[in-house]
Amino acid sequence: MPVLREGLKKIYFPSTVLKLVRNGPNIPQMSNTLTFKVPPSMNKFDIKSYLSNIYKLNILTVRTANMPAKLAGTGGNTIMKRQKFKKAIITIDEEFKWPDAPDSAHFGIKEADNERARMLNRLKGWRMRPSHGIQAAKKAGAEAAAASSDVKA
Repeated sequence: MPVLREGLKKIYFPSTVLKLVRNGPNIPQMSNTLTFKVPPSMNKFDIKSYLSNIYKLNILTVRTANMPAKLAGTGGNTIMKRQKFKKAIITIDEEFKWPDAPDSAHFGIKEADNERARMLNRLKGWRMRPSHGIQAAKKAGAEAAAASSDVKA
């Protein structure tokens, strides 16, 4: 008797990436519906097998839609296109809750944003401007030199 399996591909070490994305405006915002971006080569059985075997999800339905490549913009003589992909809408038996957004201060993102803004401000003019600390030190040095020349005179 032949062995029946759901997907056409056996998954030993997954090399495909399924990206969980937020549901679009046309998809009802149910708590048990998930939307994934998947490679166009995967079919419904492969997607169901992948998610049920790797993430232990109990999947009720799988709907797929091939999304065409779209024009992203033009740059001179070149035309750029967004890559085509397949969208999979999965219904699971349990409720799914998106995790809360992480605190950016925990990862040091605020300092990185401030440093980036400072670097962009440095590059605004035609010359490199010193930071505020260096400007204050130069100003204090100039005032001290002026004060010492007044004392000598």
